[in-house]
Amino acid sequence: MSINGVILKPNYIKLLESSELPFEISSDGIEHLKYKSKTSRQNLTIVSNNPQPDQPKLKITAQDGYIYLTTKRLIYITLTQGDIESFVIDLTLASVLKLNHKLISPWFGANYWQFLFFSAKQPSFVSDGFPPEQYYKGEIKFLDGGLFEFIEQLNAVLNDVVNNRDIDDHLPAYSAQ
Repeated sequence: MSINGVILKPNYIKLLESSELPFEISSDGIEHLKYKSKTSRQNLTIVSNNPQPDQPKLKITAQDGYIYLTTKRLIYITLTQGDIESFVIDLTLASVLKLNHKLISPWFGANYWQFLFFSAKQPSFVSDGFPPEQYYKGEIKFLDGGLFEFIEQLNAVLNDVVNNRDIDDHLPAYSAQ
């Protein structure tokens, strides 16, 4: 989990609306793109969830941005209007973040994805940019559709990184002969 924690390519704004990735992908050969939003019409909001009186209250918003889901990370890159340039959730650390999520489909308005995470004190890189020892609630509204496809891919990725870590996808398929 980090704010502005993705390594963006120098010309990333031009790449947002192309088929090329605007960020660096890990060189381990395991990270692959699973989902990309078709337009930039996704709103992001992250707020402190019930902060203590002595803890800072945080509110982050971005009015438009692209969502990328890889086999390891969820990446939100703001296009023009927002408090941040990018937001990243390292899905391999979902258990440390105590990541919880759900799909919200209101009677009126756009469908959205709601998530809750904990900003762990140690290791500090897990929630870089967030005050430690707090819960945060986030929402991403999908104004042009695509939420159901995103959730389907996200659940598959979370299942793989949490439950199937040691499974090698590159083994040949079994055939009885």
